[in-house]
Amino acid sequence: MINQKKAVKMKSILIIEDDRTILEGLEDTFKFHGFEVSTALNGLDGLNLFEKKGPDLIILDIMLPEHDGFEICKKIREQNKRIPIIILTAKSQESDKLLGFELGADDYVTKPFSIKELLARVNAVLKRIDNKTEKHYKIKNIDINFKNFELKKDNKTFQLSPKECEILELLVNNPNEVISRNRIIDDIWGDDYFPSPRTIDNFILKLRKKIEDNPKSPMHIITVHGAGYKFKF
Repeated sequence: MINQKKAVKMKSILIIEDDRTILEGLEDTFKFHGFEVSTALNGLDGLNLFEKKGPDLIILDIMLPEHDGFEICKKIREQNKRIPIIILTAKSQESDKLLGFELGADDYVTKPFSIKELLARVNAVLKRIDNKTEKHYKIKNIDINFKNFELKKDNKTFQLSPKECEILELLVNNPNEVISRNRIIDDIWGDDYFPSPRTIDNFILKLRKKIEDNPKSPMHIITVHGAGYKFKF
């Protein structure tokens, strides 16, 4: 009897980049490493390909003609909360990175970059998504669905950005344990990006607005001054 192995679905990537040289280099690299690749030289074509192809991951440049990367990221997130988005840009200011994460980006790579680094980031994000299980937490009047990036409170539904979801999941999975900002950075961002304390505090503030009855007097996400944050059920 012939042993037939189950075929493994090839992961698909959409690359939206207006520099043709960079675009072609990335296309060749990811095809060589076994990915199915679609490409677009501007934001409008990229958005159309996203809607048509339904890729597993998007690499998105910021400085684009026909809608910039921030606008494209926002439009994609309005349609799909789970697809991983890696922002690729020459901008390196903290405010630009924070805006990208707030709009729903999963990672941020600043030009110039190494292909090896970008490939590692892509594989890490895809692995994290593949390993994400269906998890629900019920906390009084709050229902959190981490896989769907969704938080329901009373009769309201809030969408969580990927980074909001990861930070909240880290806190919820370690109830009553003080989680330092450094641990949040290490666990969520890794060694390749170092957000400022203001970035972490901004994410905590956004989470409190969604989960707390009174964000100024939180009952669940508690600040431990000089140490970090802890989650109380």
